[in-house]
Parts: sequence; C-alpha cells; structure tokens
Amino acid sequence: MKKIGFKFTKVDGRKFLMERSDVISARYNFLKEMKTVSRNGKNIVYLDETWINQNTVSKCWIDSTSEKAVGVKQPTGKGGRWIILHAGSRSGLVPECSLVFQAKNVGDYHDQMDADKFEKWFEHKLLPNIPPSSIIVMDNASYHSRKIHKPPTNSSNKATIKQWLEEKGVQVPDGLMKVQLMQLVAQHISAADTNYVIDMMASSHGHRVVRLPPYHCQYNPIELIWAQLKGYAAKRNTFRNADLKLLISEAIDSITTENWTNAVNHAEKLQADDTRRDVVIDHFVDSFVISTSSDEDE
Repeated sequence: MKKIGFKFTKVDGRKFLMERSDVISARYNFLKEMKTVSRNGKNIVYLDETWINQNTVSKCWIDSTSEKAVGVKQPTGKGGRWIILHAGSRSGLVPECSLVFQAKNVGDYHDQMDADKFEKWFEHKLLPNIPPSSIIVMDNASYHSRKIHKPPTNSSNKATIKQWLEEKGVQVPDGLMKVQLMQLVAQHISAADTNYVIDMMASSHGHRVVRLPPYHCQYNPIELIWAQLKGYAAKRNTFRNADLKLLISEAIDSITTENWTNAVNHAEKLQADDTRRDVVIDHFVDSFVISTSSDEDE
C-alpha cells in the first residue's frame, strides 16, 4: 500500500489507512488544472511509453479432448522486448509521432529510456505535430523530469557541490564542511535551477506541460489505447522478433479516432468522479476531527 501512496496514521488514538497528504494535494491540483483547461477549450495531448514482448499471446481455444492440449505453440520465455513511445488526443494519435525500438534486455522498460532519447523525440516528433497552445499531459518518470541546472544534493561529493557554487559565482572559502556547502547551495538556488528541460521546451513552442499526480495513471487515456494495441498484437503474434516491429506498426494504425474519444471520455469521467469524491472525503474528515475534538473537551 505504501507504493501506491497510502500510510497508516493515528486518528483519535486509533490507526487508519490514509492516503498520503502529498498525493492528495497533487491530485487536487491536477484535477483543478484539468477542469480549467477543459473549460477553456484547450487541446490536450497525452503521452506515455509501453512495451510488447516477442512471445506475448492472447487467450486462445485449445482441443481439450486431446491427450496433449493443442493450441498456439508459444515459445518459452518472454523473448525480445520492443518499447513504444507515442502521444494522442481526443482527435486520435498524433501523426508522425511514434517511436518504436528494441530494448537491449528484458528488464523494466523504464530502464530502456533516458532523458536524451525522450527529449529528442519530444522536440523533433511531438512538438512539430501538435496544435498551437496545447496542454501536454505526462507522468513523473525521471527521464520526463530532467532539471535544467540540477542543484547538488546530500549525495553529491564536496567537489561537485563546490563546482556548482562557483559556476553560480559564489566565492567558496577553503575548508568548509559538506553541511556548510549545502547551506550555501540552499541560499543560491533559483527558480530556474528547478525548472524541467521538457517544460521549457514546450513553453518555447507555446505549449504547457501538466504532470499526472503520483499513482494515478488511470487519468491518462493512453493507458486504454495501450491495452488495445497490445491485444491486437497478441492475437496476431508470430513469435518471430523480426515480424514484431511491423506488427506493432499495424497495431498503431488500427487505433481510431473513436477509440481515442472513448478513452478520453472515460479518463475525464474518472477525474470528475474523483473531484466529487475528494470533496465528500474532505468534509467527512473535517467533521470527524471536529467531532473527536469535541468529545475530548467534554
């Protein structure tokens, strides 16, 4: 439960499973932002990455009367893995925007992406192909969130901290301890140091980035598109790695504007439902706290 943003907390001497306050705050800000964006009629573009394994197969019919069940002969293991990066909106997939490449291994597909590769795709494939003044929705993956001038942290060595300070024009006396260097860092961090490269790239083209709250991938309609794409590929899989890239291309082409419209409608409904739910929960928690406080006063 901790991995999806919950924790145990004490209320009136008893422990309750409560959502983390930072997750609640991030969701509230996102839902408020998206409501404003929708009201203003802005074009919203959703992006994400996914993967398909070479030996993926969907359910199939088998001959259960045979001594050996006869069906699709699937090779053992996952086989090669292909990474897919794409974006879309209510109007459908963004044209000329897909990035499909074979992973080097079968580990977590997030490990196959890096900031350089993502930023290159973002600049050369996404930004030129979306309408002006679009809102770009993405999650908080590390390669989406590279900072322009990333400040040093407590895990940085003293030489790195000193170099960063000197690049900022700070005179660093000799013999300072690490904790003193970090105090200087805190004094000289500017807003520009914490800006993301992607956000600045989008802004320079007249667009704006909105990040999903942690643990809320259901707000991104492209998740439903990925499920459809994977289902298409699984039903037609030949288990030959050489055929998979073409099959992925066919699966991408099978996604229609109607598919995207339905997916966006579903995501927006979830957002609206959660907005109403959060208001109810907030009132309940506030009333509960007031009630327990009154009981303690008596």
